Amino acid sequence: MAVKQYLRLSRRLPLHILAWVGGLWLFGVLLVLVINTFINDEANYACMGAMFGLAGVLPGVLLRGNLSGAVRFRLAVVMGQTRRSFLLWDTAINLAAVAMGIVFSWVLWQGEASLYALLYPGYSNDIPVELVYRWQVLAPMAVILPLVCLFFSAVILRFGTKGFGVLWIVVWGSFMLIPASLSSASEGGTSLLAKLGNGILWLAGILPPLAWAGVGAALVIAMTTAGVLFLRQAEVRL
Repeated sequence: MAVKQYLRLSRRLPLHILAWVGGLWLFGVLLVLVINTFINDEANYACMGAMFGLAGVLPGVLLRGNLSGAVRFRLAVVMGQTRRSFLLWDTAINLAAVAMGIVFSWVLWQGEASLYALLYPGYSNDIPVELVYRWQVLAPMAVILPLVCLFFSAVILRFGTKGFGVLWIVVWGSFMLIPASLSSASEGGTSLLAKLGNGILWLAGILPPLAWAGVGAALVIAMTTAGVLFLRQAEVRL
């Protein structure tokens, strides 16, 4: 059966998820410890490990070591699987992997918060990470990330590694710049980063949240449609 072949091909996926989420979480925790020890006057820096770990779900699912979506697609077609079968089962496996990564990052967040409470009596989190770990955020994330992986795989097949590189820079640039710019803007800064944050807040205020949700849904649908079309038309070469 096709599903057995896809599961066998993805048998190391849980390890990649654990490595990315756990590795980035550990990096974030060490970063907080260094900042609280040498920079902050008050030990109240945010749970960076939790945010880094949650961000690690995407590369954990997307890269899978050397088995990117484009490679898996070529292997599936060469081994006699249909493109429709690949779209169904590979996306389903990614969905399960994303759910596992989210649960793992939530567990690590609880551990991180307990660690800081133990090390720093009276610890308070400057950035409310709990707002991210709500089901209203995590449920759409669990659905959207597999579709993002599908789109990335299709872009690699269509445009090669250059297209992937552009998308990668955009995604990680957003992860790094947007939170920092919003924090700088909330502190009343006048730097270019703060101006960017003010611009984002202004843009967010143009439409009500429900309208922005519609815009996001339309974008995800467009990405998914493009990804499916690219994969259906992709030429497979050994």
